[in-house]
Amino acid sequence: MKNKLVFAAGMAAGYVLGARAGRASYEQIKVKANELWSNPKVQDKVSQASETVKAKAPEVQAQAEQALKKAQSAMHRGGDNGAAQSPSDEYKI
Repeated sequence: MKNKLVFAAGMAAGYVLGARAGRASYEQIKVKANELWSNPKVQDKVSQASETVKAKAPEVQAQAEQALKKAQSAMHRGGDNGAAQSPSDEYKI
């Protein structure tokens, strides 16, 4: 019991001291993160990634639906002979 009290007291002291010192560090990290996010190069990459996701979404959805149907079919058959011979060949993006 004594060990638990000492541990709890240490945690409380660490939290109080960390909260005081940590706020300034948090603010610095927040400012840097905002600067990075506002960088035109970063926004360009975000835009490219977003467009890629939008372009690939229908294809990924179709493959997911196909995989789901195949899995359901295999479950209904008891799992025999329903496995793909090479999953990497069958579900390429």
